[in-house]
Amino acid sequence: MPAENTVGEQEAGRRRRRRAQAAAPAAEIVETGDEHVERGLTVGKGRATPSRRQLEEKQEEKGNIFVRAFNGLREYFEGVRSEVQKVIWPTREETRRLTSIVLVALIISSIVLGAISFGFTELFRIGLGTPVVLLIFMGIAIVVGYILYRRSQPS
Repeated sequence: MPAENTVGEQEAGRRRRRRAQAAAPAAEIVETGDEHVERGLTVGKGRATPSRRQLEEKQEEKGNIFVRAFNGLREYFEGVRSEVQKVIWPTREETRRLTSIVLVALIISSIVLGAISFGFTELFRIGLGTPVVLLIFMGIAIVVGYILYRRSQPS
């Protein structure tokens, strides 16, 4: 490797460092009431900050099996309680509106499913009496199904 490239690369690195130092503030002035405090920038630790879960796992459990089990149950119920406190419960009006929506959807779907069931029951009752009607209906259903299948396929 030629020495000129190495010197050029070193000079480019120095220029980048100088630009970075000029862009970054050396210290920050913080106002606290009547005082002006100068606070320098801190250097990174060189490692990631451990999460709370990792710190909790490192702590040793103390006590016998019954104490640990009781502490586990207590922590569980404390967690449940804190989550329930975060819930935003609906108002009485919202509850009534949502209940009526569910009931209307339930009634409509039960009527539709009942009609479908009644239709197929009658079709098979008639079809068992005269098998030609059942065969014609099955043929029509196969043709319609094939047409719908072909239309849904990309060209």
